[in-house]
Amino acid sequence: MKFLLALILLTLFSGFNFAQKNSIETDFEKNKIKFKLEKYSQGEDASSGYDYLVYKNKLQIIKIREIWSSSANPVFRIEDFFFKNGKLVALARYTFAKKYYKTAVRGANIPLKQVEKMYLSDSKLTMWIENGKTIPNSDTRRQEKEREVLEAAKNQLENYEFLKKEGN
Repeated sequence: MKFLLALILLTLFSGFNFAQKNSIETDFEKNKIKFKLEKYSQGEDASSGYDYLVYKNKLQIIKIREIWSSSANPVFRIEDFFFKNGKLVALARYTFAKKYYKTAVRGANIPLKQVEKMYLSDSKLTMWIENGKTIPNSDTRRQEKEREVLEAAKNQLENYEFLKKEGN
């Protein structure tokens, strides 16, 4: 009986935790119109490249959306980096159909297929969802994933400064 009660409480609190974390994206969408949007482009080669949508609240970066496109590939990729007080709080990776590229670059919502989503608190990975499945804390890849995500966020912030300076 104690086990059942513990399981119910764990499930209940996990649900609250997940709902809280999902609020990062929900809060962003509710306030999106209030943020200043900066757009940048960077070519990778003659047939592919990146577009960046940087959403800011005054001087603070709230979200960086990286859109990868290729004329040779029918599936494009998006990575959404969400920041709070200069720290990464969520990273979501998606794919989308090539036909939505122009709409995506304008900053409008498009149909996305979630590939991976990670939530962080104090630079620690708190939830990791891969292909719709929550990855347990005991997964041996977790520490490497945390390092990868934090490094990717650091690179995004550095790249933003470069793009801004270059005026791309």
